[in-house]
Amino acid sequence: MTTTEIYIAKWDDSKWLMMSSFLFTIPAGFAFYNKLYAYSSLLLVTSLASANYWRKATYSWRRNLDLVVARVSFITFVSTGIIYVRYTPYLIIGYTGLGVLLYSYNFSGKLWKANNPHWFKYHVLFHVIMMFEQLLILESVVVQR
Repeated sequence: MTTTEIYIAKWDDSKWLMMSSFLFTIPAGFAFYNKLYAYSSLLLVTSLASANYWRKATYSWRRNLDLVVARVSFITFVSTGIIYVRYTPYLIIGYTGLGVLLYSYNFSGKLWKANNPHWFKYHVLFHVIMMFEQLLILESVVVQR
């Protein structure tokens, strides 16, 4: 019995998403250095699940795992940010970044559905902004510890 894999993205596009998934190892390293081991572990798992999915972007267990881990990570960091981010410039940057983050994620999905070849650039932007947001939140946790 053969199964036909349905690709969500071509390798020419998904390779950039796979590489940008490793950006989450930067805040993971920052968290580890600051003895925030739970956040470090979550970010490492998030990075690996995302990169593993984008290396072969098909409807599969890898996609399901990425979606679950990404949602857990997103909820964890948004709730942590609400609790710990108190410095006014970080609040302004953080909430503005959250808006741009959500926009870039949603816009990449709309472009993908429309078969626009530039969709993946907005998802890479989403990864980049997410990394900066994670660093901002982790810095706030470190300062308040």
